[in-house]
Amino acid sequence: AVGISMWRPLIVALCSATGALRVGPRSLAHGAVRRAAAAVSVATDTGFGSAPMPDDLNLLETLLYDAVQREDYAAAAELRDRIGWLSGARGGDTDWRELGLPEWLSDWLGRLGYSWGTRVQVQALRGLTEISGGQTRHRDAAIVAPTGSGKTLAYLLPLLRRFSEDLLQEDLSRHLATAIDGGRTDRTATPDAMPRPVAMIVVPSRELGVQVSLLAYRLLGGSAGNPTLQPFSHPSRYQPGNAANMFTYSGPRRVKVAGLWDEQMLYAAAHQDLLKDVHLLVGTPEHLARVATSGNLRLHQLQALVIDEADVCLPMEATSQLMRRLEEACGAFAVPRPQLLLAGASISASHVEQAARRGWVQAPLLVSPTRVESCAAALLCRPDGELEQRVPSGAAHEYAVCERPEELLGTLCRLLRLLFTAPPAGEGAARPTPRVVVFAPSADAAVDTASRLQAALWSDIDGDATAGLWGLSVLLPSAEDTLTSRTVGEGEDATFAVLESSLRVMEMFRANQTSVLVTTAAATRGLDFPQVTHVINLGIVGSAADYVHRAGRVGRIGQRERGAVLSLLLPAEVPQLLQLGDELHFSPTPTAAPEPPPLAQLAAEGEGGGASFIAPSGDEESIAAEEVAKALEDIYSLYEGEGDDDGMAPPPGLP
Repeated sequence: AVGISMWRPLIVALCSATGALRVGPRSLAHGAVRRAAAAVSVATDTGFGSAPMPDDLNLLETLLYDAVQREDYAAAAELRDRIGWLSGARGGDTDWRELGLPEWLSDWLGRLGYSWGTRVQVQALRGLTEISGGQTRHRDAAIVAPTGSGKTLAYLLPLLRRFSEDLLQEDLSRHLATAIDGGRTDRTATPDAMPRPVAMIVVPSRELGVQVSLLAYRLLGGSAGNPTLQPFSHPSRYQPGNAANMFTYSGPRRVKVAGLWDEQMLYAAAHQDLLKDVHLLVGTPEHLARVATSGNLRLHQLQALVIDEADVCLPMEATSQLMRRLEEACGAFAVPRPQLLLAGASISASHVEQAARRGWVQAPLLVSPTRVESCAAALLCRPDGELEQRVPSGAAHEYAVCERPEELLGTLCRLLRLLFTAPPAGEGAARPTPRVVVFAPSADAAVDTASRLQAALWSDIDGDATAGLWGLSVLLPSAEDTLTSRTVGEGEDATFAVLESSLRVMEMFRANQTSVLVTTAAATRGLDFPQVTHVINLGIVGSAADYVHRAGRVGRIGQRERGAVLSLLLPAEVPQLLQLGDELHFSPTPTAAPEPPPLAQLAAEGEGGGASFIAPSGDEESIAAEEVAKALEDIYSLYEGEGDDDGMAPPPGLP
């Protein structure tokens, strides 16, 4: 590969000769250099050797962080230029202070490991606030970006920047009032307390609500983990040398974050003052609407409202009830409605138009990793009038065809064995540890799949019976909480499966206590699991939005494995996947499904009627006894008899 530095003087000279260097603040010369950098193979150690750089912003952001961590600034410069060329970014606009964040928050973000902003965070911080004629205007917007690109911080950071001064002033007033009052801390008597709640975040599920709340709590100086919600994440409460601790945090210290996502929280809101002095409230549409209707929530004091995963939340009747109650409260107190932000990876034009038609948003902006523009103008520029959806291009998308539905589970079992027994990449290298998310069509199918896989895999691959279900667990949506246990099979073969709490399962997988997570698309909406290597779709294609969120478990910022998405499909489902590829700009490639062991019927041979299994080709090579036993165990665990209710039968050729 030819080094970029060899071409830079020539390009600059050519642009100077043609006057390109004098065209505007963002010169054509700089753009030409970046375009040349994209076209020329990369010679520095960016992880691709002499191969061309990718155009996946999530992957490039991860590589940039790694290059800075190892102090390879030549590689970091190339990656920075590539990101800038793809996103049209200005140089040096990712520093938190230059983006207007207060000093305490900029310093704290660096200590938490967020050294600079991702592209969607930068665009949100630049575009959501307008200052004109001394007046500050906080714009309504739809934040649309690929999964794993940092959307949660893209709406949390502008909110913290907006309320920082008020929170610090309230903190100081409370401190002074306490000192004057002899050390007593009566919050109700604190002067200059800002109206509360100041912001509310609507999420579709309890699991996502917990994740958002913990992140907001951490940004406001909270500890790294909650022992109740995260029992597996932090075995020790003490982390010597951690740069982010209570002594280095200099922001407001009395900000209260609360959640409303289940009946227990509703009881606390009604009888235990959960909502007293709360600044940031996170909850599901159903539970927020019930509290708003009861009158226990001062909606007229709300200054900002975020609807995360808006394509799921907006069609809910509970969301409409919440918005109606908000409009009534603002009208009764003659106050302006709060700023509204919609966030998600699969928001469509119809969702934005629905919100605008109901008066929930006014002249909304479209914030994406590459631009900030008017939603109306953005839709006019697209021939189909839709907001574009994509999957991260860094991941591999493959599909394998199973001829019959009953072959899907056996194929999945063999595939997992292959993944977990793969040899190391090189001599002396450690064997890779896959982290797999398996998507089933429904909650019942997820439980059934996990139960059968547990029976087939429990003795495999150094399995530890005490580590969950062979390092395998089931995550169901919080709406399926009633499905806490079930019986698999009938009669003497029946087994009783008890499901863990969804929050416990989520944290077990996040803390690497389990390696395989069987779940549904609804259960993982918006959840961030670190270092997922494989996503397997078990007999489902689904809509474009569904595929975006299933595939989005890999290819996230911070995940160093590029990841793979494999769909196990029936022949009739392949055209649907190919059509999705055209819609979402990826090219699914066929791959061969792992074949079952080549066992034939049991045959009696040799003296004394000894039995052996022989290969179907007819040769006399005997198959090892362990493989025979394993194949028979799979038949017993993964397949039902022909007379059973579910109609599942062993694959042809197996006894």
